[in-house]
Amino acid sequence: MREYLIKRVRTEPGSSANAEPASLQVDDDGVIQAADDAAEALFGYGILEMQGLPMQELVASREDNPLMPPLNDALEQGQSALITVRHASGYFFSINLRRSTSDATASTDEAMRIRPRQATPLDTRVFRLAEQSGGLGIWELDPDFNRLHWSEGLYHLLDLPPGNQLDPEHVLFYFQEHQSQVRRAILQCLRQGEPFSMEVPVLTANQNHRWLRLTGRSLDDSGKRRLIAGSAVDITARRADAHSAQVWKYRTESVLAASNDLIVIMNPELEIVAVNQAYNDAFQAAFGVMPNVGDQLTDLLADYPEERRLYARLWERAMSQEGFCIEMPLAQSEEQQTVYEIQFNRIFSPGGELLGAAQVARDKRVSQLDGEDHVHYLNRHDPLTGLLNRREILQRLHRALSLQREAGTPHALVHLDLDGFSTLNARFGSGGCDRYLRELSSMMSGRLRQRDAIARVASDQFVIILDNCGTEEAVKVCHSLRDAVSAFGFEWRGDTIQTTVSAGLLPLHLVSDESPEQCLTLAADLCETAKATGPSSLNLYRTGAEGGDETATREDLAQLMYAITTDAIELHFQALRPIASATWGDHVEVLARLYREPDDQGRRAEELWRPASFMPLAERFDLGYALDRRVIARALAWLEENPLMQPRLKMISFNLSASSLLDTSFADEVAHQIEASSFEATSFCFEIREAHACRYPDEARRSAEALRAAGCRIALDAAGVSGRTHNLIGDLGVSIVKLDESLVHDLADNPLQVIMVEAIHRMALLCEAVTVAPFIEDDATLRKVRELGLHFGQGYRLTSPELLDQLAPPSRPGSRGGFFRARN
Repeated sequence: MREYLIKRVRTEPGSSANAEPASLQVDDDGVIQAADDAAEALFGYGILEMQGLPMQELVASREDNPLMPPLNDALEQGQSALITVRHASGYFFSINLRRSTSDATASTDEAMRIRPRQATPLDTRVFRLAEQSGGLGIWELDPDFNRLHWSEGLYHLLDLPPGNQLDPEHVLFYFQEHQSQVRRAILQCLRQGEPFSMEVPVLTANQNHRWLRLTGRSLDDSGKRRLIAGSAVDITARRADAHSAQVWKYRTESVLAASNDLIVIMNPELEIVAVNQAYNDAFQAAFGVMPNVGDQLTDLLADYPEERRLYARLWERAMSQEGFCIEMPLAQSEEQQTVYEIQFNRIFSPGGELLGAAQVARDKRVSQLDGEDHVHYLNRHDPLTGLLNRREILQRLHRALSLQREAGTPHALVHLDLDGFSTLNARFGSGGCDRYLRELSSMMSGRLRQRDAIARVASDQFVIILDNCGTEEAVKVCHSLRDAVSAFGFEWRGDTIQTTVSAGLLPLHLVSDESPEQCLTLAADLCETAKATGPSSLNLYRTGAEGGDETATREDLAQLMYAITTDAIELHFQALRPIASATWGDHVEVLARLYREPDDQGRRAEELWRPASFMPLAERFDLGYALDRRVIARALAWLEENPLMQPRLKMISFNLSASSLLDTSFADEVAHQIEASSFEATSFCFEIREAHACRYPDEARRSAEALRAAGCRIALDAAGVSGRTHNLIGDLGVSIVKLDESLVHDLADNPLQVIMVEAIHRMALLCEAVTVAPFIEDDATLRKVRELGLHFGQGYRLTSPELLDQLAPPSRPGSRGGFFRARN
C-alpha cells in the first residue's frame, strides 16, 4: 500500500502555498483504496466514488502515472514530482506529488493527523461497525412524504431481516403495552417539537425481551421541511445489572434485618454503605442521631470528638489489616453503657480492590442469657469449629467401647492430622487458617452419617468415631475423606488454602479391652506413623504378629519407604508352563524383590525382601499403589529396551494391591502407559485377588473395566475360597482364573479339593477363560492338575523365579540380553 501526498500547483496570485496536502492511498495494483476530504475538493469526486478507482484514470498520460518508471523510482527515493491530472469535470491541472514518509522513521506529526469528517458521507462499513459495537440503530420520519427509514442496526435490535417492509402500526406492536406511550411521544415531537427520551421494553420477532432507550427530536430546516430523527440503543445488559444490584441490595437488607447484632458496612471514605435497624437504634440511643446509607461517620459524630477520633482510628485499622475483635461500648461519655464484642473485617472485590470493611457488634450479655445450657454447650464443643471437643469425644468413645463389648457392634476410630498445617498458618495467618478450619470441619461433617461423631482435639487434628462400621467400610470412609480434603480449597484474599490429611484407623473390636484414653493415644500413634510415609497416607491397625509393635513397624516402614523412593527394587519373573497342550511363547509373572537400606558402613543385607514380608506392610500403610507403579514402570521400560521380546512374549502379568484398586487414578494411568508401549496390549495381564474383589467390588470392577478398555487381560488371583468365584469371573470379565494356593496343596490326596478345582475349571471354560494352577511343588500335584485338564501350571516343580534379565533373548551369539537391575 502506497500513500501519496498531493498539492495543487497554482499560479494565481493570492493562492495559499501552505494548504494541507491531500492524501491518496493506492494498493500495489494501482487501485485507490482511500482518499481524504482534501482529495474530494481537489479531484471533484466523493470519497466513496474514489474508492476502487484506478489511478490511471486520474492522470493525464502514462508518463504522469506515479506507479510507472521512471517516475516511481524518483518517488521511492523521496523526490517530489510535478504531474498533470484530470478533474472529475474533465479539465486538467497540475499537482505536486510525493510519497508519504509515514513509516518507522517518520515522526508522529508526519505519520498521522486527526481531521474532521466535515460533510463527507460516512463509509457504510464504518456505520455498520458503529451500530454493531454500540448495539444501536437510527430512525428517520419524514411526515411530508409519509416515509419512515431505519438503519440496519434497528432491524437487528428487533430480530428482523434487514430490509423487511413494515408499517408504523406493525412497528408499534413490538412495544406491547407501551405502544400508546411511544405514539404520544412521537406526535408531541412532531407537532410541538419536543424532544423525547424513554426506556421501554420490547418483545422482538424472535420472542426475545429487550430494553431500548428510544430518543427522538425534530430536525426542522427553518420551516422548509419537517423531519424527526432519533436512535434506539440496547440497554438490556445495563438494566439486568441494575436489577441484579437491586436484588442483592434487597437480599442484603433482608439478611441485615434478620440479625439482632449491630451491623454496618463502610467504604474507605467512611461513608455508610449498608446498615441494619439494630445498629440504627443503638447508634441513635447513644448519640441522638439516626445513621442512614450515604452518611459520613465523622459528620454523624461531629458533636462527640472523643468517639469521632476513636472510631476514625478503628476504621482506619480495619481498612489496613486483617480482621480483629475488641470489646467496648458504643459511646465512651456515659456510664452504664452496654459493652459490645465488635468484630471488624475488610471487604475486597474479586480483583483484590479494597471495597471497605464491615463491623458486627454483639451484646456481651446475650451469652449470659442462655444460662446453664450455653455453658453445657461450651463444655462439649470446640469454640472455633463447633465440632465436639476432646472431653466429649472421650465420653462417646467410652460408650462405643461398652457397646462393642456388650453387643459386639463394630465401631472404628479414625485420627486425622492435616499435613503441613504449620506452613499454612505461617503463610496465611491465624485469620485465614481459622476460616479454613471452620469450612473444612463443615465439609467433613457433611460427608459423615448423623450417628457418627467428629471432634477437633488439637489445632490441626480431628478424631472420628464411625458407628456400626466394619473395617472394610471404615477404610473406604478414610479414603473418601482423604480425597475430599485433598480436593477442598478455601479462597482467601485472592489465594487458595489447601492441604492433605493423613489418618490412623483403629477398628475398636481389636482393642475393646483398652480404655478410651489408650485408644485415642493408639490412633494418634497410627496417624503419626502414617505421616512418616508421606502426606495423604493411611495406617490401619493390625493385631499380633500381623501388626507387631509400633517401633518395629516404623523400622520396617522406613526400609519400605527407602526401597520405594530410591527404586531399590529387583525384578524377577516366574514362567507359567502349559499343561494340557503345548503353547508357543513366553507366559510370565513379574515378581518384585526389595533391597534393604545399607548400614552405616555401606553394607547391604544379602537376603532380598520378599513380597510375603513387605506387602502386608505396604497394604497397611496404603503404599501398595506406589510399589505397583514402580514395578509396572520398570517392567515396561525393560520391555522397550528388549524389542526382540515382541514375537516371543505372549503374556506378562502383574499383581495389583488393594490400594491400587482403591486409587481412582491408578488404572487409567497404567492404561495410558500400556497404550504408549510398542508391545501389544493383549500381552499384558493384571491379577486381582479374589479377596480384594469381594471386599471392594465397585473399585475392582472399575479398575478391570479401565484396563480391559485398553486391551489388557484380567486375571482372578487366589480364586475359589470365597464362594463367589462364579460371579467375579463374569463381573470382572476375567480371561485367566488362577487358583488359590490352598486348593493346590495336597490336591492329589484330597478328593474334596479335586471336586472344587474341577468345578472352577468348568466355570472358567464356560466363560472362555484359561485356568492356572500355581504352587505346583511335586509330581503328584502336577499329574492331578494334568488329569483335570487345567491349561497352565506354575511352581518350583516347573520353574523357579529368575532375574528378569534372564528372560531377554540373546542379542548376538553367546550373549544373554542386556543387564537390568534396580538402583542400589
